Amino acid sequence: MKDSFIKNSINAGEAIQTLLQEEEIDGVQLALDLNVSPQLVSHMKTGRRNMQQDIAKRSLEVYDDPEYAMELIYEFSGGYTSPVLTGKAIEHHRLAFEEFAVREMEDTIKILHDVSLVKPPKETSEDEKARIYQVIDEITDAEVALSNLKAILAKEYGISLKDQMRKRIPYWKAKGWI
Repeated sequence: MKDSFIKNSINAGEAIQTLLQEEEIDGVQLALDLNVSPQLVSHMKTGRRNMQQDIAKRSLEVYDDPEYAMELIYEFSGGYTSPVLTGKAIEHHRLAFEEFAVREMEDTIKILHDVSLVKPPKETSEDEKARIYQVIDEITDAEVALSNLKAILAKEYGISLKDQMRKRIPYWKAKGWI
C-alpha cells in the first residue's frame, strides 16, 4: 500500500515557526521567497495545511538553516533520519551537545568492542541478535547526537552544511567510500 518512502506532504508548523524565528522574517516574506500566498504560509504554520514536497524543496533551496532542514527531512522521511532534539534534558547549546555527543560516541565504541560481529548473521543466537539490536540503538543515539551537534555548530558559526557536504564528496570519492 505504501507508494513511496518519502511522504507527499507533512505538518511543518513547528519547522516553519523555527525558520521564521531563526531567519528573523515574517510569513509574508516567507511567502514571497517560496512563491506561495501568505495565507498558505499562515495555514502551514498553524498546522491547518500540510507542506507539499515541492514547497519543501524550494524552501531548502532558499534557506540554509540546518535545524529547519533536519526537521523537514525527518518528517518527510517518516522518521528515518535524525530529529532535532528539543527536549528539556539537554540544554540547546553547543557545549552541552558536544558533551552529549562524546558520551554517546563512547557508549557506541564500548558496545562495538563488547559485541562480536564475526559470526554470520544467519548463525547468530537470539541472545546475540538482541545484542545487535543494542548495537544499532547505540549507533542511532550517537548519530542523533552528532547530527544535532553538527547543526548547532553550523548555525552558531555561520557555516553552510550544504556547502560542507558538497566539499566532502570529492574526499569520500578519493577514499573509495562512495
